[in-house]
Amino acid sequence: MSAEEQRINQMVEDIISNAKNETRKYTKEAKQQTQEILEKGKAVADREKDEIVELESKTIIELEKQQIASINLQARREILQKKEEEITKTFTSAEVELKKFTSKPAYPKVLVSLIVEAGIAIGGGNLLVKARKADKAKIKELGKLANEVTKKSGTKSSIKLDAGTIESIGGLIVQLDDESITIYNTFEARLEQKYRSIRTDVAKSLFI
Repeated sequence: MSAEEQRINQMVEDIISNAKNETRKYTKEAKQQTQEILEKGKAVADREKDEIVELESKTIIELEKQQIASINLQARREILQKKEEEITKTFTSAEVELKKFTSKPAYPKVLVSLIVEAGIAIGGGNLLVKARKADKAKIKELGKLANEVTKKSGTKSSIKLDAGTIESIGGLIVQLDDESITIYNTFEARLEQKYRSIRTDVAKSLFI
């Protein structure tokens, strides 16, 4: 083999060797870059997975809280409903007893007390009493009652019995003769006032 051929062969071998070395170098770098990319991708994926798990956990916890709150609210509403049913039964019984009371000897004294109480609450003046037909005969000595209202209210007062009648289980209505102020002292009005007060107290105790 001539010297020229030897030089050419050596050049070819050197080129092939350099190419192999460069290939190994690039292959190593590519593998390293690929590994880095994979590791970065895995880190990002893991981070995103953790974020998703955390978000889902928070969502689940929030849903559980909402469900518990809803169940508690429903339970309290059911308790309130039961309480209202019991209160209604109690007041229905009270209404029956009050109806019976209107036929007892003490009832006329109650009517007198209701007139005076309403007259003082109004502040005295010319008062008109509206009563049940059955109770008109039980309301007496209106002048005496007017004097009592005058004394306790500080305003000269008079009391008249209205010609008309009211429908009620008991009690009466008192108003100024110009109808600017009216006091409902019927048994129903008293019961309704008590009912609202008790119902409010029960609701507050349940929903604090």
